Amino acid sequence: MEFKLLTLAGVKYKGEAREVHVRTATGEMGILPHHENLTTIVKPGPVIITTKSGVEYLASFGGILQIVDNHVRLLADEAEHADELIHEEIEAALEYAKTLRANAKTKFEMHNAQTLVDRHAVRLQVSGLRRRHRRG
Repeated sequence: MEFKLLTLAGVKYKGEAREVHVRTATGEMGILPHHENLTTIVKPGPVIITTKSGVEYLASFGGILQIVDNHVRLLADEAEHADELIHEEIEAALEYAKTLRANAKTKFEMHNAQTLVDRHAVRLQVSGLRRRHRRG
């Protein structure tokens, strides 16, 4: 099946996939070739793409998933490939975001800080998946 991950900045991933895993509003979802047509909301989390040559990991921060006639498209505002992620930098950014959350004085500050915490947690998870996959 063909899989495309499209962001506001352009195509983040395009290729043939044997399987795709995403986090949807109703839970984890695995997509295999010839999946029934479907449109659903994708929650922030890892996007795991199994291809003939291996596994690709991306961090997605939500979007819309559309499956039509063996073509799978994920439309997301932002996504990052695991190869773009630097684990130590993400850990530091996550700690800083947690500090911002702890020091928030308003609901607005709390919301923004929590958004950063959630974003960096997804990035850290994807970075960890890539690291474990390379060791294994």
